[in-house]
Amino acid sequence: MDLSGFQPYRGYFYRVYANYSPPGEWRGTIDICKRGPDGTVEPLTSNQDALGVFSSEALARDAADAYARVLIDEEKFSDA
Repeated sequence: MDLSGFQPYRGYFYRVYANYSPPGEWRGTIDICKRGPDGTVEPLTSNQDALGVFSSEALARDAADAYARVLIDEEKFSDA
């Protein structure tokens, strides 16, 4: 798995992006993975929506960024 576009945080890597839904609604989306000791990359969550709907792409990305860090801090991937 290629980690380009991912940001490192506390031993994990995450990527956020925004998706435009119905008119005026933006949603933030998150991918989180971890690199194993042998160099393999394990996806922990993929295409997970951040909580909330936002009026701009920037707000959706900021919310997804904050939410990704909370998930990593709490190590909640399977039931997040």
